[in-house]
Amino acid sequence: MTGTVFVALADLTHNRQAFDDLQRTFSTVRVATARDRAVAELKALGSDVTAAVIGIKERIDASVLDAVPELRAIGSVGVGTDHLDLAALRDRGVRVVTTPGVNSVSVAEHALMMILALAKRTLPGHAAVLSGEDRAGLTESPFELRGRRVGVLGAGATARALLPMLYALGTEPAVWTRRPERHADLPVMDLEELLRRSDILSVHLPLSDETRGLLGPKLLGLLPQGALVVNTARKDIFDLPALAAVVAERPDLRFAMDGFGLAADGVTASLGATALFSPHVAGVTVEALRAMQDRAVRGVVEAVTGSGTPGSQEPAS
Repeated sequence: MTGTVFVALADLTHNRQAFDDLQRTFSTVRVATARDRAVAELKALGSDVTAAVIGIKERIDASVLDAVPELRAIGSVGVGTDHLDLAALRDRGVRVVTTPGVNSVSVAEHALMMILALAKRTLPGHAAVLSGEDRAGLTESPFELRGRRVGVLGAGATARALLPMLYALGTEPAVWTRRPERHADLPVMDLEELLRRSDILSVHLPLSDETRGLLGPKLLGLLPQGALVVNTARKDIFDLPALAAVVAERPDLRFAMDGFGLAADGVTASLGATALFSPHVAGVTVEALRAMQDRAVRGVVEAVTGSGTPGSQEPAS
């Protein structure tokens, strides 16, 4: 057995197969006592720790790596890498394992749920029933998705999982990707052209220097009257400080967003009561979470035992 593995995610202990694999491979398995103390507890292990399994809340940068000089592998239960200093990890020879594609159906289903909830006026309808106003309490009528034009930002696994669902409902999807040459099989459009035609916009981009703050007043202002905007990617793809101005300028737009800290960052206040929110659960169905845990653990075990060559995640386009 090899050294100590640190586990930031307490719920991984309920995945018996994955947790047993860690116990068989490492002499010691340390589980964080609380999620908000995980990084501090990882650093406190110092040279004892050989590997770690974390989630997207754990920011791993050079200061963390300096504290754990014997770290050889890190498994992140998730797809994005914006919480990881990949350059620092690479410089120190730490193998990075992520779980691309594993939760793509989960995210796509959640995006579709949000699209349908906005189109069918689910939240205001629910409120109207509770108030006793019934249909008189609805200020906007539901509409059908059939025949609507949908813009999909991104062409990675989650976007590709969503497209068949959109076609099945009779919509007309089009895609914008930063690397159109890689996706000749998709109906790719120029970004501004896509926004001008999109009755519904679904965001599936990774967070990077290229995409941070991409969706602000200029681009969102191109959307047709009454467009729906659904984001199951990172919230920072939007120009967050400008969201209130967007809503003031375009009160006809309807938003749905899945993410952590939406209230703390002012997103809920900016988008208002007509928006739909969820707490970063799009990609963590029971099935997807277990599959991501299995892959992250398997990759870490392979990295420290030399039984495989796990790869790092390249952000989807």
